[in-house]
Amino acid sequence: MIDLYAAPTSNGLRAKIMLEECGLDYTLHHVNLAEGANQSDEYLAVNPMGLIPAIVDRDGKDGNPVTLSQSMTILTYLATKSGKFMPEHLAMDTIFWRNTMSIATDMTGVLMAIMTIGRMDNPHQPTMDDFGARFNRYLKYWDGLMFTQKYAGADEVSIADFAFYPVVYRAKAVVPQYTDGCPNIDRWYDEIGARPGVQKGLDFGQG
Repeated sequence: MIDLYAAPTSNGLRAKIMLEECGLDYTLHHVNLAEGANQSDEYLAVNPMGLIPAIVDRDGKDGNPVTLSQSMTILTYLATKSGKFMPEHLAMDTIFWRNTMSIATDMTGVLMAIMTIGRMDNPHQPTMDDFGARFNRYLKYWDGLMFTQKYAGADEVSIADFAFYPVVYRAKAVVPQYTDGCPNIDRWYDEIGARPGVQKGLDFGQG
């Protein structure tokens, strides 16, 4: 059994979606960020950095518990554990990893900046639009990739799709104006979003 500590942010959604898609048993511990639960002594004992998500796999390698944070590390670990969504030819592909890690670093960080500005009492719209334009440029790069390949990482579903989908999902929900002009992303988004594992992974009302 795996304990997942998460909230419905892009990073938290990644981990929950991956657990569902891999068919691994887990218990969700919803970390209420608005109430500062990520800074509680209980949670800091799991992740001293106070960030979500984190997992505790009580049945790790050789039967020993494994505690992990960082969403992309968690996705890679779960792919290895389940034997799903990380075929060997992608695991050794440097370009695949460059693009996949850019989702977690460049795109997620820019989206976080947009949302932080938007929550301010007096948001500075030009700054928000500047970050929004940068986010849209990233999306259009991916839109170009998906003109020639079916999914985010290749012509098969991989951890790249489950890393990417929550970012687009959150952007479309909060700042859809920065997601325009990407028809290949929209085609991919509809297909990935229809997967039962993804739908369950988005639901923080259960578990």
